Parts: sequence; C-alpha cells; structure tokens
Amino acid sequence: MNPIIQQLVNTRINQVTGSELYQYAKQYGVSVKPEQAEAIAKRVRGKNINIFDDGERKKALTILSQELGPELTSKLNQLFEQLVLKR
Repeated sequence: MNPIIQQLVNTRINQVTGSELYQYAKQYGVSVKPEQAEAIAKRVRGKNINIFDDGERKKALTILSQELGPELTSKLNQLFEQLVLKR
C-alpha cells in the first residue's frame, strides 16, 4: 500500500473519536456499544499506533481486547489484516 495512504490511515486511527469509531463499527458489522467505542477511542487516541507494523498492531489489539473481549478483538484483527494485505 502507498506510504501516503498508510500514513493517512494511521493518522485517522490515532485521532478517532468515540462517535466516529462507533459509526465505523456499524459500517463494518462490528457489534460495539457507544460506551465501548468511546473507551477504545480514548485508549488508542494519541498513541501513534501503526497498524501496518505487526508489533504495533498486536499492541493495539491488546488494548482493544481489554475493552471488547477476545471474540470482537478477533473480528477487528481480521478487518485490520484485510486492510494491511491491500498494501
């Protein structure tokens, strides 16, 4: 994937709000509550996570698993992998 696109995706992830994250979750069929989306956004915002780096993506998924549990985290990982494989 183009490095500029990667940077845009990472910037978007690192600046996401809870309401935006909730809308993305609905768009991609991920079942989260608005409160969960807000908690996740607070935990990842400003962390400069690069989802195109395997180690950093795992770090983000660890953060997410604490809020969502293993089943939803697994689904998010599948979505991340689909995005990363488009590089």
